[in-house]
Amino acid sequence: MKIIYSCSFNLNDYRGHSRATRQKIKVLARHANLQVLSLSSGKFKFLQLFFLEIRSILLLIKIKPDIFISRGFVGYFAQKVANYLKIKTVREVHADSVGEVKNYNKNVLEKLVYLLFAKLSQAIDLKSDMRIFNHPYLLRWFRKKFYYSKNDFFSYNGFDYTSKSLLTKKKARKKFNFIDKKKYLIFTGSASYWHGINYLSNLQKAFNKMNANIQIICGGGKIITNDDPEDVLINITPLNEKNCSDLVMAADACIVSVRKSRVSPGSPLKIYDYFLHKKMVITSRNLKGYSDEVLKYGNGILVDFNKTHQAATKIIKKMKYLNKSKSAIKIYNFSWDNVILKWIKFMKKTINNNYS
Repeated sequence: MKIIYSCSFNLNDYRGHSRATRQKIKVLARHANLQVLSLSSGKFKFLQLFFLEIRSILLLIKIKPDIFISRGFVGYFAQKVANYLKIKTVREVHADSVGEVKNYNKNVLEKLVYLLFAKLSQAIDLKSDMRIFNHPYLLRWFRKKFYYSKNDFFSYNGFDYTSKSLLTKKKARKKFNFIDKKKYLIFTGSASYWHGINYLSNLQKAFNKMNANIQIICGGGKIITNDDPEDVLINITPLNEKNCSDLVMAADACIVSVRKSRVSPGSPLKIYDYFLHKKMVITSRNLKGYSDEVLKYGNGILVDFNKTHQAATKIIKKMKYLNKSKSAIKIYNFSWDNVILKWIKFMKKTINNNYS
């Protein structure tokens, strides 16, 4: 199967969506004849987008792939060319791009520009033969707001085996100067609004009041003052991919909270990184993409982050049993290899017109 994958961001960027895309296309390339187009680093993004669209069109004409996958602000005209050439079009949909603009920390003019591009992205979503959503809530929202298509499906993220830290837990703890007798809860990734860093701050304050020997450490992104006004969290930033993996290896357990401010709460790469390192995972209860995956993983704690004292008490109690071995946990189902096989299955059905 020949595939062209075109996305409107830099794949070498440190941010989560770039990292996740790098990992998925590496696996996709093992299952298909894959050509990848993306933005480069540097300035003139609008001009780069224009040329990315042209490059996508020219490559479609040149190699006539079976599938054209696009993500972000690229693909509007390329999609029309693909339709003319009878090439199936696929979109990765990760958010209600139009609805989320209001949450951006931007001025009015910047929000207007983002809104225009979000509407462009949504127009491409609507005209695709098939959509891959990153969360069932997002798929349900799309079907309710726009239309139902049997070609659409959701797929969570996965982990990349090669991203695992090469350090032992002991060496990783030494690298970050961790105290032997203290327990460390690790959160890695961006500190975006919807990641609910404020919940982690409140939880740390509860640990401190209860004299629990537990410290939450964040690694990767900058934390705004409003999310941690008393500066109780330890934040290591910036932190690249390798160092984030080493930080996870140093953890006694890992934690990820979610602020329910989006149609899709996301399918965070960080959860699967935690699975890869076989760490106990603390996350929100009754939240698909988080609680259901942790329950399948079989080594975690589900809490209500809005009930801080109750959550802290539950975590403290559970931390006593961290020394139990979890080496028998089967983690393949959470890998990108398994996720991409699901992609391939659905795309082949689309090519063969098995769906009406």
